[in-house]
Amino acid sequence: MRIAALALMLLPCGALAQDDWIYAPMVDACLASGDMLCIGEAAGLCMSEEPDGETTFGMSSCLAGEAAAWDTLLNTEYAAARDFARAMDADDVDLFPEFAVRADQVQAAQRAWIAFRDANCAMQYGAWGAGSMRQIAGADCLMQMTAAQTFALRDYHNVP
Repeated sequence: MRIAALALMLLPCGALAQDDWIYAPMVDACLASGDMLCIGEAAGLCMSEEPDGETTFGMSSCLAGEAAAWDTLLNTEYAAARDFARAMDADDVDLFPEFAVRADQVQAAQRAWIAFRDANCAMQYGAWGAGSMRQIAGADCLMQMTAAQTFALRDYHNVP
């Protein structure tokens, strides 16, 4: 969802070819584990294993790669959350139509979250002024916030 545009703003020379990011399976496994402590591990491995991974550009690229992998999962979890909400709405529409608004609520929440993420990460990026650390801070913010929202959406549609 617009993460590529924001990542391009944050990266000094463009983004990685995200489709070829070899660490994406680690991100899939992180979400499957249900443990948010694994957020950032794929980027960390990328930084330690890739040539120039410990440069500003390398770190930013690794963080952007993980953020893009989370964004792919985010879109899947958002669709599942909307489907879950629509099903719940369909169950309530006849007897409790005033409560059959969950799908709209999920959409409104996601749109508000995107605006917040973009503003928050722009703030994190801007805090560093002209310093090169801004690239890393902005990319890390995108990765962390996108991963956390992916978990939140997954948890929403997995309500018992």
